[in-house]
Amino acid sequence: GWLLSPGHCANLMNPDFRELGAAYAMDPKSDAGIYWTAMFGTQQ
Repeated sequence: GWLLSPGHCANLMNPDFRELGAAYAMDPKSDAGIYWTAMFGTQQ
């Protein structure tokens, strides 16, 4: 899904980002069920 989203794909392919953290949370009572997040970083 992230590669099909222009904004998410741009972040994933950005050569300035050197670090990536990803996580998910599950909630079987929600419509989505699973939620994902990603953090991108680079050294200063």
